[in-house]
Amino acid sequence: MAEVAISFTVEKLGSMLVHKVAFLQGVAKEVKWLKEELQRMQCFLKDAEEKQGNDELIRKWISDIRDVAQDAEDVIETFILKVDAPRRRSRGLLETCACLPDHVYHLDMVGEEIESIRSRLKDISRGCDRYGIQSLGERTMTTMTSSEGVQWRRQLSHWQKDKDVVGLEADVESVLHNIVFTKRKGLVIGSIVGMGGIGKSTLARIVYNNDTVVNQFERRAWVCISSEFSPKEIIKEVVLQLLEPSEDKLKVLEIMERSPLEHLKSMVHERLQGKPYFIILDDVWEAAHWQSLASAFPNEEDKTSILLLTTRKLSVTKDDQIYAHKIKTLNREKSWELFLKKAFTGNNGQCPEELKATARDILQKCNGLPLAITVIGGLLKKHGQSKDEWTKVLKGMNSHLKTGESSVSHIMELSYHDLPPQLKSCFLCLGFFKEDATIRAEKLIQVWIAQGLIPPKEDKDETMEEIARDYLDELINRNMIQVKDTTKDDRVKNCLIHDFLHDLAITKAKEEIRLEILRDEGGGSQSSLKSRHRVIYCGTEMPVFSSQKNNHIRSLFFHGHGNNIFGGSTVWKNFQLLRVLDFENAGLEFLPDAIGEIVGLRYLGLRNNDIKELPSSFSRLKNLQVLDISLNFSMEVPNIIWKMISLRHLYMSRITCQASPKVDYLKNLQTLTYIPTPRWTREHTARMTSLRKLGLELDEKSDIINLFDSLAMLANLLCLNLRWYGNHDISFEDGLRKLPCLTQLKLQGKMTELPTVGNFPPNLSHLSLIYTALDKDPMPVLEKLPKLVYLKLDGAFTGEEMTITRDGLPKLNVLSLRELFKLRNIRVGARGMSDLRRLEIHRCPHLDNLPGELEFMAHLGELKMVTTEEIVSKLRYNHSRIFSRIPSLHLVSVTLKD
Repeated sequence: MAEVAISFTVEKLGSMLVHKVAFLQGVAKEVKWLKEELQRMQCFLKDAEEKQGNDELIRKWISDIRDVAQDAEDVIETFILKVDAPRRRSRGLLETCACLPDHVYHLDMVGEEIESIRSRLKDISRGCDRYGIQSLGERTMTTMTSSEGVQWRRQLSHWQKDKDVVGLEADVESVLHNIVFTKRKGLVIGSIVGMGGIGKSTLARIVYNNDTVVNQFERRAWVCISSEFSPKEIIKEVVLQLLEPSEDKLKVLEIMERSPLEHLKSMVHERLQGKPYFIILDDVWEAAHWQSLASAFPNEEDKTSILLLTTRKLSVTKDDQIYAHKIKTLNREKSWELFLKKAFTGNNGQCPEELKATARDILQKCNGLPLAITVIGGLLKKHGQSKDEWTKVLKGMNSHLKTGESSVSHIMELSYHDLPPQLKSCFLCLGFFKEDATIRAEKLIQVWIAQGLIPPKEDKDETMEEIARDYLDELINRNMIQVKDTTKDDRVKNCLIHDFLHDLAITKAKEEIRLEILRDEGGGSQSSLKSRHRVIYCGTEMPVFSSQKNNHIRSLFFHGHGNNIFGGSTVWKNFQLLRVLDFENAGLEFLPDAIGEIVGLRYLGLRNNDIKELPSSFSRLKNLQVLDISLNFSMEVPNIIWKMISLRHLYMSRITCQASPKVDYLKNLQTLTYIPTPRWTREHTARMTSLRKLGLELDEKSDIINLFDSLAMLANLLCLNLRWYGNHDISFEDGLRKLPCLTQLKLQGKMTELPTVGNFPPNLSHLSLIYTALDKDPMPVLEKLPKLVYLKLDGAFTGEEMTITRDGLPKLNVLSLRELFKLRNIRVGARGMSDLRRLEIHRCPHLDNLPGELEFMAHLGELKMVTTEEIVSKLRYNHSRIFSRIPSLHLVSVTLKD
């Protein structure tokens, strides 16, 4: 298919004609012709793709269209960058005049290149007659409308709390009986074995979260192995999941970065020694992978511990395992039950009579594989209850599958082909991330925008980020992406992609957008001169890429660590069209100045490294939209941020800078976290009209009154995070009420007392108090906040009793109480928290009683409590009636310290 490439180029050229018209003077007419001619060729693509089959000539014709579309994009973007270069450097009339000969030269060059592309397009056009390819008219190539996005958003409740697990009841019982609840002592090793897409990880997750399992084992961890096996990264992840609450995560990370594998294994061993533990190693591919990890897990004969693996190969643990559970495909009845849940959200989950025969035929092709049923169900749900559309899907499946044969990969491909072009482009970007990786939704969306995949709205009522959220939601509703967890306002926070779909994204991206994956496999990898997107898996010694010139690269993603990650300084001059550069978790200590020469860069990911200083050359990155330097502590940031005039999102952590970063110059900035208040620019804050989320670090010298006077000028500020360190108290007096638009607030640090009710923002809906250590009960104030729907108190109160009076907290949906170490009682008056949906209580070691009013909370659907075994037993005995009314109940016992 060339659909993705040509659709993207048409969209891009159209956007350039609108937003870059000043740069295209002299060639605008030619660019418009290119756009219209490529648009015309789109009408022939559908027929060509249906006719190609084994016809090598038609496949070559389609490939030629893809090449010319991508070359056209390169030519125009290169021209714009060259024309823009002197404008970035020049200031006076003489300098401008001196640049005119260069401008004329560039016009001549781009004119010749466009003429060459025009000639190639004419040859391609003649091929339509030669190969009998017909125009099928204007295709539905437009992007989703805002109303469509809203419609999808309204349907999200089913995936936010996805409970569509079918047919695993007997499997769960078998694994629990034969692996977990055996009478054996020592380390019990078991495995769940089955083909891809059959539900191994789903079964393991159910067992992992079983209440009895959670209560029985003091230590638990879950890590994904995947085919990209890195024992050091896996062991580091186990250590992080086993950290005690009192441990400093950043210090542990720093130690691990410097430690060899054997020392990391000893860190795991120490944390598990003397305790019963339950560890899941998900998706183990080779016996050698498991064997290289085995020594990290202690085997103590007086305790029962469990190591549970999921794998496609029975041989992976055959020498060590006690029991292997082979998971089977779903039978006809269970397949139908799952299909109904996935294909029908309305109609009471029933299939109309006129669709049943077609549905049964489609389901037969899935061969009982849950992943295949889930994905095909998402595809059919999008088509509604149209018999014609369902018949087309069945025909598509038949065209991919031979008689009597079924393959989940073919069903995945069918679902991909059903995506509209803009969603295809977004889906392909998933191939940039590591297999089995947890993908931050925010990062994925920003990469899409940086690549130019999200068209800006002319009326600007909806931001590109909001449009991208609609795209993400639709991919989720089509079951192409899985939700891992959500934010406090029920938006997707982190997501996952099944390895089958990840493989599909990589395969299609290699074909459609020239994705290239390089690995250090002893002899290095030879890179292609025509690749447009490159993912590099770094080794420890070999250079990760050569100094070959490649003027086509749009994105570079680095995974892993490497001593020679940068190569020579001249390397970066070869990537002038680069838009996305991601070094997250790459172990960097410095950055080369030459990166500042990549003036087309939109996204620069430097999160979680040990970089000491941001180069001054980065001031040239005028097109940069996202700069993520968070988790690089004490990084020196020169006075250059204000020159990055296109920044939309800026993430930092405890930076040091000699002068104010002048962020008020950044009129497009939407996110800014975290900036120290001594460096907060307040003189012209009113210019930051786009800022929606702000994080500030306060200190004892912070002028709170002047600070909030400044914040009051941020007309669109919705989310504010304030944090401070040490034992000094912060008092906000009447500052917060000056922020009428604010809906989300997080306060982190010691406080003497809360502001009064009237001094909170009037529209506040989400509030988190972290380590505020308040002496007085905060509820007399908080219960009167009329719009509060989410409340988190984490180390926020040092007293023994909290009281919510009659009708208090009327709108609250979620209450989360954590580490309130002295709390013994919660009183709730009649109709208090009457709309509560979820209650979480973690590590409150003296809270052994729950308010009786919980029994009358009609909407309470989930209660999760992590406390001592003694308190769990007491609660089960005293509150059995309350518990029986709560659909989702999780009581987890752990060892707690006061």
